Amino acid sequence: MSEELLKALMKLFALASDVDDLNHQSRVIVENYLKQELNAQLVPTYVELYDKYIQEIHHGNQSSEEALSTENVKEVCTKINTVLEQRQKIVILIRLLEYILADENVSEHEFQFLLTSAKVFNIPVDEFENCLKFIEADSSNIPDLETVLVIDSKEATSLKKVKHLQKEGVEGVITVLKFPSVDMFLLRHFGEGNLILNGQIIFKERAYILTGGSSLRGNNLNPIFYSDIVSSFLVREEKEKIVFKASDIEYRFRTGNIGMQPFKMCEENGRLIGIMGGSGAGKSTLLNILNGNYVPNKGQVTINGINIYTDKDKIEGVIGYVSQDDLLIEELTVFQNLYYNSKLIFGKKSNEEITTLVMDLLESLGLKDTAGLKVGSPMDKYISGGQRKRLNIALELIREPSLLFVDEPTSGLSSRDSQNIMDLLKELSLKGKLIYVVIHQPSSDIFKMFDKLIILDVGGYVVYNGNPVEGIKYFKRAAKYANADNDDPSGNVNPEVIFNIIDQKVIDEYGNLTHNRKVSPEQWFQLYNENIDSKVKMVEDPPQAPEVDFNLANVFSQFKTFVTRDILSKLTNRQYLLINLLEAPVLALILSYFVRYYPFAHTDQEYIFLENENIPVYLFMAVVVSLFIGLTVAAEEIIRDQKIRKREQFLNLNRGAYLISKILIMFLISAIQTTSFLLVGNSILHVDGMFGSYFIVLFTSACFANVLGLNISASFNSAVTIYILIPFIIIPQLIFSGVLVKFDKLNPSISSKTVVPMIGEVMASRWAFEALAVNQFINNKFERHLYAHEKTLSMANYKKVYWIPELESKVSLLENSYKDPERTEEVQTTLDLVRNEVTKQNKTYPKLAYQNMEELSSIGSLSAQVFGNLRDFLRLQRTFYNKLYNKTLDDKDEVISHLRKSDEFDFGELKMKYRNNSLADLVTNKNELSKIETIKNNFVQLEDPIYRDSQSLRGHFYAPRKRVFGKYFDTLWVNVCVIWFMTILLVITLFLDAFRKFINLFDKK
Repeated sequence: MSEELLKALMKLFALASDVDDLNHQSRVIVENYLKQELNAQLVPTYVELYDKYIQEIHHGNQSSEEALSTENVKEVCTKINTVLEQRQKIVILIRLLEYILADENVSEHEFQFLLTSAKVFNIPVDEFENCLKFIEADSSNIPDLETVLVIDSKEATSLKKVKHLQKEGVEGVITVLKFPSVDMFLLRHFGEGNLILNGQIIFKERAYILTGGSSLRGNNLNPIFYSDIVSSFLVREEKEKIVFKASDIEYRFRTGNIGMQPFKMCEENGRLIGIMGGSGAGKSTLLNILNGNYVPNKGQVTINGINIYTDKDKIEGVIGYVSQDDLLIEELTVFQNLYYNSKLIFGKKSNEEITTLVMDLLESLGLKDTAGLKVGSPMDKYISGGQRKRLNIALELIREPSLLFVDEPTSGLSSRDSQNIMDLLKELSLKGKLIYVVIHQPSSDIFKMFDKLIILDVGGYVVYNGNPVEGIKYFKRAAKYANADNDDPSGNVNPEVIFNIIDQKVIDEYGNLTHNRKVSPEQWFQLYNENIDSKVKMVEDPPQAPEVDFNLANVFSQFKTFVTRDILSKLTNRQYLLINLLEAPVLALILSYFVRYYPFAHTDQEYIFLENENIPVYLFMAVVVSLFIGLTVAAEEIIRDQKIRKREQFLNLNRGAYLISKILIMFLISAIQTTSFLLVGNSILHVDGMFGSYFIVLFTSACFANVLGLNISASFNSAVTIYILIPFIIIPQLIFSGVLVKFDKLNPSISSKTVVPMIGEVMASRWAFEALAVNQFINNKFERHLYAHEKTLSMANYKKVYWIPELESKVSLLENSYKDPERTEEVQTTLDLVRNEVTKQNKTYPKLAYQNMEELSSIGSLSAQVFGNLRDFLRLQRTFYNKLYNKTLDDKDEVISHLRKSDEFDFGELKMKYRNNSLADLVTNKNELSKIETIKNNFVQLEDPIYRDSQSLRGHFYAPRKRVFGKYFDTLWVNVCVIWFMTILLVITLFLDAFRKFINLFDKK
């Protein structure tokens, strides 16, 4: 307290009384007030100053009326007004009242002085008048006010408005006055017996300020705690009443370890209850059992008789939970965090109503000035730690839960911020909330704020449940301390005393502390059961559930809010925007620049798309980039929200709406990235006329990677683990794409020359690259005019050049060997091959079919005539294919001639601009020396896969069309549909949380 303030206070006391009313008691009151505020050495100095002001004011030239003029009083009070808190001003008013009433009389001038002081101090007039009546009264005329509590041993009181508390052992009557504006209490005692307030004897009829943690004791009187007095003023309507019970709850972890020993309790609203204990004692476990996150193995927890585990829908919105974790979205402002949280939980309120609600709450929490500030991270602060914690609490307070659980609200905060947070929670409890707080190492002031304290010992044993200050005495008595019942005269308490006693170690014969405890957790638990648990009284449950204004937004509204919130957070994160918007075009620039191959290095030859040998590389890398970017952009999306999602699950917000919002936002980002990649890459490499098809394939690939990334993000608890896992996903996409390693060159145990092996079928890269390569070759503006003819030419050429000669050689082998008994197996194999090939050819061209298939049924049916028939059949086939080849070649030449003559096209330029030789070599398998192979008694064509349709979804690589459901579809659309099918499967696994559940099967915990 400053010197100027003390001078003003002394002057105020001097002004406070008429000269005729001054007596020795007036001076004693001033001395007592100074002793409460200053050390003993300074008291005489300011008493002398008081005497000086008395002399100047009342023995000088001024009259009493002049001295007590309104202007004089206002001048002094205004000086005090700017320095003291409201509670301190009320204390001054109380002391002024005592000072003036020292002569048991209040003159008109003195009353005007007090009234003026109260007005300048902004003390409500009704509170001032009530205080005057309260201090003037004696036991026979206690004021009948709603702000007065009467404590005596009687069952009832004759007064109608006052609150009443019956306590056996009270001699006389105790009265308590409440100041509603500051939630402060004033106590007086009328009676003969001695009462002790916080270790100090109180004098009859004198007024005493009650502070948090106060206790009143006397002979044959059970202690009256501060919480008892507060609760007496909280007379609530039946519909607002809460009875919270835990009935013999026990909890075991999945490993079988005990998390919570049997425990019961019963609490009502209007209390602030602390939970303390050492590391591993089970504080968080108990909190999660009580808030419904953990279901106990035995017992139940109820609110007004409603089971919180089985009847959650009946108490929706009643329970609030503030985690120790920071649940704020760092990129949003203080207002936006609270606003979008409110949008999710208030389905029936308009945007204007929610805005008003949010601003009112921010103002009440002292956060209005920070409403527009970005929250930031704890390491990159825009608001203080205390403000962050208050905002976290505000996320729950906005919906006004009746029961609030708060985990470590003061962790990491300064002492001042810790005090502010606990003041906030205490204020909420005084408004009727029931609040449980897990706390570690509280200060003396914070410790005394709690109405009750639950203490746990290692192993989930509850060892105390009761008044905090009384708890220190309980453990001192249990440890047989000599001064167990003595209070510290200063009013301070040291909570560490409790844990020092609980954890006290045995000393060996050498005077050294051992690791063994004097009293085990089991022994403390036994003492608790004997002294406390057996005395727990279960209150009758109210007939109905608490009323809560809580209506979750519908699923679509939640979805819109999730989308808006997420997009807004991304738009305000400049680093995120910069990386995600530039990553794709920069990669496209690097890739396309380095693969923009010029075939003639020492001439002025311009870049020609036809001659660029790296186009297949570009197509493949485009697929890899889309998969990689799609995977990395989504990899942290859900794990980053993991803590926020736990809270939103606690509120029963729709998980599907959240996941769909994430999926659609990822798809939007992928669409932007794919577009920018193609605009840069295709323009540099002159890939013209293919933007639409490229976009469809690469966007589809990116979407697949997005959903895969979201699955991974939802399945693991560490971002490091996720990024370590990404190479294990990307590398198989490279190896089994069919590009780096041909499918027929893989390990023989998994490879195939006829179809893509199964390992390749599950790779999105295989479907995407095939779609790009096939579509680029077939549907470019040059090839689309000639492809149909080239396809027929390829088929006819294969038949007449490779298939017919091979089949003729097999017929000759049969003719030369079918009578040799030693070659029966070889003959049978060859006959099966011939029969299979003839059968397939009959289906292809029925008009040229071999008519006597039964001749090829067995070796015994073979004869010279059969071989003659086969040769006639093959000659017929050769003639047919020669004619077909020549006719198709003529048709192709005619098309080319038409294109050359056309004014619309420049045939040579068209070819150089749209055809690529390297890609053509790849899809025609030009570099494969062997054109035909025998596999499983069938001929397999190895050349020109791009000209051969696949007869099923599973077929050879680079097939132009695939047969699905009996119809042929272009490979582009089939492959895109396959990737989307895999994406949909991943969406299903994401919604079912299948990956996490599978991983949890291997979690031994």
